[in-house]
Amino acid sequence: IITKQSYHLSYLALWPIFIVYYDDIFSHFNKSSKFVQIFIGACGGALAYYGAYNLGAIKITDASVANLIGFTFVFWGIFFPLSLKVYSQDVIGKILDFSVIFSFDRTGYQRHKKIYAKQFKRSIFEKKYALVTGGTSGIGFATCMELAKLNVNVETIGRNIDKGNSLQQSNPNINFEPLDLADWEAVENYSNKSIRFDFVVLNAGGMPNNKEVNKQGVELQMASQLIGHYLLIENLRKQKKLNKGCRIVWVSSGGMYLKSLDLESLLNNFNYDKVSTYANVKRAQVTLVEELSKSTVWRDFVITAMHPGWVKTAGLDEALPGFVAKFKNRLRSPEEGAATIIWLLLTESKLKRGGFYFDWHLVSPYLFGLFNPSRKQREQLLKIVYDRAL
Repeated sequence: IITKQSYHLSYLALWPIFIVYYDDIFSHFNKSSKFVQIFIGACGGALAYYGAYNLGAIKITDASVANLIGFTFVFWGIFFPLSLKVYSQDVIGKILDFSVIFSFDRTGYQRHKKIYAKQFKRSIFEKKYALVTGGTSGIGFATCMELAKLNVNVETIGRNIDKGNSLQQSNPNINFEPLDLADWEAVENYSNKSIRFDFVVLNAGGMPNNKEVNKQGVELQMASQLIGHYLLIENLRKQKKLNKGCRIVWVSSGGMYLKSLDLESLLNNFNYDKVSTYANVKRAQVTLVEELSKSTVWRDFVITAMHPGWVKTAGLDEALPGFVAKFKNRLRSPEEGAATIIWLLLTESKLKRGGFYFDWHLVSPYLFGLFNPSRKQREQLLKIVYDRAL
């Protein structure tokens, strides 16, 4: 109907741009009935093109003005409500999330913060106590500092005594206790003498370049990040060192999304690869959290898992320098990585026990249902963990 000379096909690109302005102008139309949306779209579109024709901005072929009005009336009656639906479902955001890069990076954090971040009561805690593993650097350090800022009494455990003592001296609300989570006897001794906790953040991690084992001959990542963390909370529970309602957050990694649970590698790990091992242990953590949440012995506590996205930390710099060099301007800060941990500890929103969280909201730990461990694998994992907890 409209001649090519007056209306270039590139103008079609204006339609997506039109949607961008919905947040300021048209978002309230989402609450209107479908009939109202169709009527507004049809009339608005037809009048806009008719006005452009009268002003000479567009020229039409031999077709009548009535055809122009009729076509635009029908087209915009369909397009406008559909575009509102696209807007409300944040299709563009879902596409960006599907890309992974624009979800796990800093832009993903900033976008998700606008959508999912919920305000929670940042009360002045006078008698709340938190335990954070691996709190001397990175995400753990940021978690300790934020909790201490809220007057939570924080105890952090780790292997780096110099950093731990420095952290303790920098803040009166933070106490440091040296502990290697791969040393299971030391973990039990710590639990026996520890205070009672309201919050526990199982954050300690690491990727040794070469395979290392603990006293029991178990690979170090498995021994500390999976078994060591479980022994810690299990002994605290048995010693009644976890207050009722205690929130326990396991800090996993988005790297486990492309990894199936490999039980044989957890046990033996003959062909050690630090990245693959790390992803496997993180997958095991998430699976363990799902299973523990079903157990009656943990019903008085809220256990969740989360992943912080891609965060720039000293540990990541050392473990994956190539990755950091490639994405250094896109990586999140440790404080951004800790934001969802703090939210999981303090939110008054109802959390799903055993749920997996990312950027303030519940997500699936399985892409398209892939790598979901079978019931047999889950039972075998529990046996592996429980046998070493005896």
